[in-house]
Parts: sequence; C-alpha cells; structure tokens
Amino acid sequence: MRKTLLFTALALASGLVVAQTSAPTDARGDREAQRAEWRAKADARFAEADKDGDGTLDRIEVQGMSERLAENFERVDANADGELSRDELRAMHTKMATMRHHGRKGAGRMGYMQGLIKGMDDDGNGAISRAELGDKAPKLAENFATIDANGDGELSREEMREFGKARRAERREADQG
Repeated sequence: MRKTLLFTALALASGLVVAQTSAPTDARGDREAQRAEWRAKADARFAEADKDGDGTLDRIEVQGMSERLAENFERVDANADGELSRDELRAMHTKMATMRHHGRKGAGRMGYMQGLIKGMDDDGNGAISRAELGDKAPKLAENFATIDANGDGELSREEMREFGKARRAERREADQG
C-alpha cells in the first residue's frame, strides 16, 4: 500500500513538472503559429491587391487595399520608386509594432516617447530630425523650433520631455487661474 501511494505521488509530481516545463514552449509555439497565420493573411491580402502581379503595389492598388495606407504612401515607400514592396510594408509594420510596444498601456509617457522616437528615428541616432519627422506628428512639427532647445535641428528625448513638462505646467496654471 505504501509503495502504491509513493508511486502515485511520484507520478503525479512528475506530471506537474512536465506540465510546467512544457507550458512556455506551448505558449511560444502558439505565438509563432499566430505570427505564421498573420503572415499568411498579409501575403494573401498583398497578392489580392497586386492586380498586375508584379510583386509590388502602386498607388491605385494601395487605394483599393487600405485608405489609411494610401494616405501614408510616401512615408512607407522607403526607396521613393512609387511602388510598395512586401519588404517596405513589413518594415512599416515592424516600426508600428515598436511604437505600440513602447507606447503600450502602462508604459507611461516615457514608454510612449521611446516608442515615438524609435518609430521615427530612421538613422538610429536617438533623436528626430525635421526630415525624419515629416508629417508623422503635426504637433511636434508645429512646435519643432520651440522644442529644439539647443538648436541642433534634432529633437532629443530630453528636449521633448522638457517641452512636455512645460506644456503640462502651463495647462495646470490655466486650469487654476
């Protein structure tokens, strides 16, 4: 009886250990499966939109696919050839994912700012130039000269943080006055 109880306990414990060690792998596998499914859907949408079958999307093909993408055509068309390739679309999605990841709920203002900078910082120097900013963030563009405290032609994280603090202080004063 004692042996049966001992073997049962060991079997149960080993089953729990196996379940614990396999759970992360399963979750990782699920994420990979979801990514593969997303890629397949994206490839299918691309193929459906690519009416002439040349492997790229021109403005007319993009308009039929997504109004928002059509509005941002120039920004996504990295090589400015007037057509969007799969690689250009993937790069756009990666950039957007970076911005979402760093700006996700709970990350606060700094997480949002980090995502904003990473998403627009094409040369990877940690700051946003007027050219990189383009028309991506109209409020930043409108206040570029004011935010660029050192006048170097680029907006650093610190400059944007200080500008944000000043704006919040102005709003608090206006609300109290």
